[in-house]
Amino acid sequence: MAFVAGKSLKLSIFGSSHGDLVGCSLDGLPAGLKIDEDNIRKWLSRRRPSQSEYTTQRKEKDVAEIVSGMTDGYTDGGPVTILIRNEDRISAHYEEMRFKPRPGHGDLTLFYKYGEHRNYKGGGFLSGRMTAPLVAAGAITTQLLDRYGVTVSSYIEKIGDARTSMTENDVGPDFAYEYKTRMPDADSDAIADGILKALLKDGDSIGGSIKTVVRSPPRGIGEPFYDSVESSLSRMMFSIPGLKGIEFGAGFRFSGLKGSEANDVYFLENGDVKTRSNNNGGILGGITNGMPIVFSVVMKPTSSIRKEQSTVNLKTWKEDALRIVGRHDPCIAIRAVPVVQTLTSVAIADLMLQNQNIPRVLDDGEE
Repeated sequence: MAFVAGKSLKLSIFGSSHGDLVGCSLDGLPAGLKIDEDNIRKWLSRRRPSQSEYTTQRKEKDVAEIVSGMTDGYTDGGPVTILIRNEDRISAHYEEMRFKPRPGHGDLTLFYKYGEHRNYKGGGFLSGRMTAPLVAAGAITTQLLDRYGVTVSSYIEKIGDARTSMTENDVGPDFAYEYKTRMPDADSDAIADGILKALLKDGDSIGGSIKTVVRSPPRGIGEPFYDSVESSLSRMMFSIPGLKGIEFGAGFRFSGLKGSEANDVYFLENGDVKTRSNNNGGILGGITNGMPIVFSVVMKPTSSIRKEQSTVNLKTWKEDALRIVGRHDPCIAIRAVPVVQTLTSVAIADLMLQNQNIPRVLDDGEE
């Protein structure tokens, strides 16, 4: 099914950008996990629109309502279903786009697949609005991973010509959120700020790349071939609207490395096998080796821009012009940081459940 992902931990999603609500269901969480709703609110606030001039000015409270799967504050073994109401919808902005697909957006492909029955308002279920319930689900799995000492950190490493000097070794789970552009150092944050200010004035947008590191993952999770760690993470990452690429460890830089440069040589430390480098991003043969899992994703520029663009009118079947009005992010990578971070935790939790690193019922004494 197109709206369900995962094996032992299944994440399904429903709703649409301009419908009454968006929501998700997490099926497979162990019973006995105490859910911290303040933590869910924290993660949703990091993704919420209208936080700065660099995010859409759509104003949503993003209150997560848990309607099933929890008894007396603990997961009870049933699917945890979360609803988030949509409050600030201006569908009139999308009437022109009903028959004039936006270049770079899924409007045209939705028309090819669903015809005139497609949901075009606000991008329907292809909107970035759909990432709100994904973050809520991921906020729960971050709590689950915390119990096992596994942490996930994400940050913007590049926006246009701005590139951070920080590496995955320098950044913790909350570090990037101290900066408006999510670039985790003052110099690159200031450069990115200038780039985004110019884009806002010009009515344009820009892409960005996000780096993620998973620290202290269990050794041996993941499977060879189709259920590898890379496959599982990629499947989850490509559910994020606008995400167009992913690489693990050194990634495409491997094309310029010799084997003697690329190989992560082994050594012993306190009886543990470790590697001197981590070019393979903590994964070999699709399976974790205990080193940090490191990967980067790239987000394309927001397709909805104020500049006039050429399109095709699907009613008249003639070429036409399109000028978009509405509220859109000049760089969707900024709000994608918490989405990448929390969805990574969903994928890792699923892999750990598959590998039985996490029991089906948590101990009564644990919280």
